[in-house]
Amino acid sequence: MKPLKKNIYICFTLALIYLFSFLLNYIWESVHEAFLYEEHSFNAEKYITMMLYVSVVDAFIILGLYLGVSMLWKDIFWLQKMKRTQVCALSLAGLIVAAGIEYWNVIVKKEWSYTPLMPTIFGIGMSPLIQLIVTGLFALWLTNIFLYSKKD
Repeated sequence: MKPLKKNIYICFTLALIYLFSFLLNYIWESVHEAFLYEEHSFNAEKYITMMLYVSVVDAFIILGLYLGVSMLWKDIFWLQKMKRTQVCALSLAGLIVAAGIEYWNVIVKKEWSYTPLMPTIFGIGMSPLIQLIVTGLFALWLTNIFLYSKKD
């Protein structure tokens, strides 16, 4: 592949991962916030702004996880021929990052708390623990389909 074409393809791949991650996390966060977190006392405009912000951050985290796996395997296009070990590495990293974020914000800083509907493990919500894994892998799957599925 020519260098310019390769660079454009890399940018397009990363943009799609980010876009799908953002959209999936916006949906997840909106449902998640409404039912599993204690109610926040602010208006709809602040709520939407908060959902956009956390979804942007989540999408960047997923993009970072993808790039981290890319560095480990020295292959930015590993998505095309995804291996179980890469999926496991991304999932484990996502779990660790999510656990760190939740621990810091729920246990240490007490920035937010959960409703009784939230299942927890060691005081950390299960839904946010799996969020980056689920939305990240689904975003990668969608990107893979969009970029690499054979067109008839």
